[in-house]
Amino acid sequence: MKKKENIYNVPNLLTLTRVLIFFVIVYMIVKDYELWDIIIVFVIGMLTDFFDGQIARYFHVETEFGAKFDMIADRILMIGTVIALIISFSLKGILSGWYSFQIILVLSREIISMPIVLWIIFSRKFVIPKVKFIGKLTTFMQAIAFPLILLNIIYSHIQFSIYFAVITSIIGIMSAFTFIKDIRRV
Repeated sequence: MKKKENIYNVPNLLTLTRVLIFFVIVYMIVKDYELWDIIIVFVIGMLTDFFDGQIARYFHVETEFGAKFDMIADRILMIGTVIALIISFSLKGILSGWYSFQIILVLSREIISMPIVLWIIFSRKFVIPKVKFIGKLTTFMQAIAFPLILLNIIYSHIQFSIYFAVITSIIGIMSAFTFIKDIRRV
């Protein structure tokens, strides 16, 4: 019989906070808050992804639930925020194909790995592989590249977001295939 996990811990609370931050961001978008405020809240949400894993490993409170919840929370914050902003910017008529292309580049890991992630989330017999540096690097790059794209949309004189989008895409694709390879190995 499998040992019952204690899911009531600080890392899982931080992961839950990331999900709640997504709803705060959607509220801010709907209420037309300043883009800088939205970006700051988004970056805080992305930082919770770093700290939840660090705390879980340091205090030895890693759980299978936490690993799955972390993957879900990551996707909710990243993909949910992107979708909310795409809808908002499209309704305002300020989202061009060029910026949409950059956003797709930044989401390359999610686009490639989403079917596998969904399978893991709904599979009770599946073991999640250990977190790799390249996955954390991808998340870090997304936390930089996505806000830069947003700033580029609003302030057109900022024209270097494409470079971060391409670099994030390359790292994200490598991360997705590393993740898929690790899934097959497990």
